[in-house]
Amino acid sequence: MSVLRPLDKQPGLNTATILLVGTEDALLQQLADSMLKEDCASELRVHLARSLPLPSSVDRPRIDLIVFVVNLHSKYSLRNVEESLRHVDATFFLGKAAFLATGASPSLSKACRS
Repeated sequence: MSVLRPLDKQPGLNTATILLVGTEDALLQQLADSMLKEDCASELRVHLARSLPLPSSVDRPRIDLIVFVVNLHSKYSLRNVEESLRHVDATFFLGKAAFLATGASPSLSKACRS
């Protein structure tokens, strides 16, 4: 069982690698496509994973940010993220990890804005 650590590999010059973790492939792909469309001075790489741990690979790039995508309507989605968290070193949570909640109802979104 491999644990992702933020400083396992040397950073690439002018590159950032983001790992999106979630159960909804179409949503992850849409998010990745939107990120890649943005104009950026550096090279952005986005990798998708349904869950962690990632397969052991010598060629895997350094991960600069992990985004855990949770569907609020799916218990499986939440369990998947909980299980994946076991494979992430605690130091990732010092500015190198984020949680994105999807599936909120419009009424909940309005309540949060006010």
